This record gives sequence, C-alpha cells and structure tokens, in this order.
Amino acid sequence: FTFRRQDVPESQALVLGGGRFRVSARWRDFDLVRGRGQPIALTEDTGFFWFFGMENVEVVVQVLDGCSFNQRFWVFAGGLTNVEVELTVVDTETGEQRNYSNPQGRTFVTITDTDAFATCP
Repeated sequence: FTFRRQDVPESQALVLGGGRFRVSARWRDFDLVRGRGQPIALTEDTGFFWFFGMENVEVVVQVLDGCSFNQRFWVFAGGLTNVEVELTVVDTETGEQRNYSNPQGRTFVTITDTDAFATCP
C-alpha cells in the first residue's frame, strides 16, 4: 500500500514556521479504512493531528528553525498510534518536500530529522 501524492487543502494541513511549512498526514487503519489527519495548531511551530476523533491526539509535529546551528530547518514528530501513517512536510518557499512513514502495526517511531531542509536564508 502506498499513498499517492496530492495537493492537500490548507484546511487539512498544519501551517508551521510562520507559514513557511505545510504538514499533512494520511493514515490507514487495520480495517483498511483510509483518511487524512485533521490538523490542530498549538503554536507557530507545533501542532497535532487527530484521525478518529478530536479528543484523540494521534501525531504531534514540530518544525524548528535550526539555521543558527546547522543551516537546516528541523522536523520532529511523535505519535500515539500504531496505524499506518505518512507525514508530508513541504517548504512552501522552495517546494522541497520530505515524507516520513510509519508502517501498519508498529508503534509510531519518533522522528528527529535535524537535516530536514537545507533551505536557510
């Protein structure tokens, strides 16, 4: 099973980093039901997605400006799920994209990508 890349409406994406990054999530459960994560912003750099109900946080995502440390923007994510997940992070200034996947049946593995985007000013 693979997800097809599609443009995601802004209403279904987290807009982080002062509007520079768009993060979207797709999921597939054990009954093969598919869906898009529903985003909730927490701060300018952090938000989460819910899949099955607003009261259930499934994946938390943060995009940080690490330019002063290593000339990169960083992507961190943690999940509270074992369904299949694909996170897509797009730098809206450059169009560069990163995809992160978690397979079905595996507890979501924390993402700590401090080399994500070499697109610092």
